[in-house]
Amino acid sequence: MKQPNAGRKRNLAVVDPKHPEQNKNKEALIEANKKLNELNEKPPAHLPKYAKQLWKELAPELNKVGMVTSLDSTNFELFCMQYQEHRDAVNTIKKYGSVYEDSNGNLKKNPAVNVADTATKNLRSLGMILGIDYNSRSQNANTESDNNIDINEAMKAFGG
Repeated sequence: MKQPNAGRKRNLAVVDPKHPEQNKNKEALIEANKKLNELNEKPPAHLPKYAKQLWKELAPELNKVGMVTSLDSTNFELFCMQYQEHRDAVNTIKKYGSVYEDSNGNLKKNPAVNVADTATKNLRSLGMILGIDYNSRSQNANTESDNNIDINEAMKAFGG
């Protein structure tokens, strides 16, 4: 028998009411995660300023949810670094503008615009993987452990 979406990655965030086994899989994952080490709340020393700040802010919250463990630290580090890239690009755009005039008088797009755009896309993608975005959280919601992390609010705390 052919399984629907057989070529797609499993997404434990999507729980279809017609398939109660999906909820059992999600609960099994949460239970298995309890046996793993939590995400280290101290950021790696090599992270730059904004990445460290974001790590310090979000790591304790992600540990409370219980869906992210030390096994996810690489993705979380990438998430924090993309946030740093985004902040750096936005600061560059603020300083020099989104366009500049070249030596021939032609207007050119500031390369920082592309960096900010790419970092934003990567943040969204990594946020979904880590369960940081609203949709992932709401679909993974467990009435006892949902702590309502809002990445937009967290980013505002850092001027993003």
